[in-house]
Amino acid sequence: MPSSHVFWRLSLTLMIFALLTVLIWGIVCGMPPASNEDSSLFYWRMRVALMLAGTLVASLLVSRIVMRPLTEPLWELNRVARQLARQAAPSMDLSSANRGDDEPIAELFQSVGEHVTARLSDLQSEQLRLKQSHDRLAIVLEAMVEGVVAVDRDERILLANAAAIRLLDLKSDRVSGYPLWESVRLPRLQELVKESIGGTDQHRLEFEVPRTQSTVVAVVSRLPGNPCPGAVIVLHDVTDLRRLENLRREFVSNVSHELKTPLASISAYAETLLDGALEDPGINRTFVTRIEEQATRLNTLILDLLELARVEAEEHAFEIGPVDVSAIVQASSVEHINIAKSKNLNLKIESPSQPVWGMADAGGMRTIIDNLVDNAINYTPVGGVVAVRWWREGDLVFLEVRDTGVGIAKEYQARIFERFFRVDRARSREVGGTGLGLSIVKHLCQVFDGEVKVSSRLGHGSIFTVRLRAAEPVVN
Repeated sequence: MPSSHVFWRLSLTLMIFALLTVLIWGIVCGMPPASNEDSSLFYWRMRVALMLAGTLVASLLVSRIVMRPLTEPLWELNRVARQLARQAAPSMDLSSANRGDDEPIAELFQSVGEHVTARLSDLQSEQLRLKQSHDRLAIVLEAMVEGVVAVDRDERILLANAAAIRLLDLKSDRVSGYPLWESVRLPRLQELVKESIGGTDQHRLEFEVPRTQSTVVAVVSRLPGNPCPGAVIVLHDVTDLRRLENLRREFVSNVSHELKTPLASISAYAETLLDGALEDPGINRTFVTRIEEQATRLNTLILDLLELARVEAEEHAFEIGPVDVSAIVQASSVEHINIAKSKNLNLKIESPSQPVWGMADAGGMRTIIDNLVDNAINYTPVGGVVAVRWWREGDLVFLEVRDTGVGIAKEYQARIFERFFRVDRARSREVGGTGLGLSIVKHLCQVFDGEVKVSSRLGHGSIFTVRLRAAEPVVN
């Protein structure tokens, strides 16, 4: 309440008091005097009453002058406290505190303090909830396989998860807060971000990261708002997908080519025979023999393709269990010994002193050994040596096929297990290979929870080593 209101209320009270005093004195003194002495006393009393009233009025004026600098700060503080209470708590019930202009300052500040405390508690709860939400979002972003990059309208990076840093080959210390053009040296991606922020909704771009040679698909979307606050870039790693697509196309092309070659030969020989060569005893048997060879090659290719399809079906296509490696190698060597002799090769079987059992499928194990020995015989020149040995070391079984053949250049050793890959295509066709044998060996080893490795020097032969899990002998 303003100090002037207090002063005039107090002045009015004192004036009424003064008037009552004068009135009472006047009534008392208004009685007719009994004597001259009483008349003198009456006038004396009237003067005292007037002096008292004048003193009161003078006191009010003096108190007004003295109290003003003392009371005005208090009432200003009261006014500010009430205004603060209304601003801080517009919905707060102030009925208990609104008792007019005489509202105590302490109650106002207590009301404001209680409301501020409640608001602080609410804000702390909200802050905790936001922090938990932020932590969950951060965990989700970091766990995502897709990369996520958010930029503001000035194309400065707001955030980038670990996948985005890996896919774009960014430096982790130059991400947040840095311009996109400075961190990502991909002009086309920068153009798409500009276009998205400028108004168009979504863009898609496939590009290759030069250093990592990975293929990435980026989808750029603008953030909602007017003006646009920025854009989000979602990155998908399609390197494996594109590689598989290339392998599929290459596989179809290779299969078509491999099937076409023997079929073309069969067709040519048959047409020649039908054109009259059938009646020529000097060449008819030769042509029929060639047709049989090409048919055998075609059949071998088809069987290898079926075997590869069976291998890629993985464990459910095999009965994996303890198998006698020694017995399987011995059975395979019986079939290959005559082939080796016909090519003037020495096939050596180096048997261990103890039985060796491994975890595999018997048929699959035989396929591994047959393919490795066939491969060694086919690529070893006349007079060379092909040796097979196997042994157990702890929980592992090793099978080794080595030869003194042509060898494999180091740059090709990582690719020889690919389908239809041939180091020397002319020699491969000469020996009748399909280009699937080593690929089948690799897949079978993986199915049996093992691996196959090669060590070779060009012109000095090769060593193929198969590793499998060992097993205890089965007693029948």
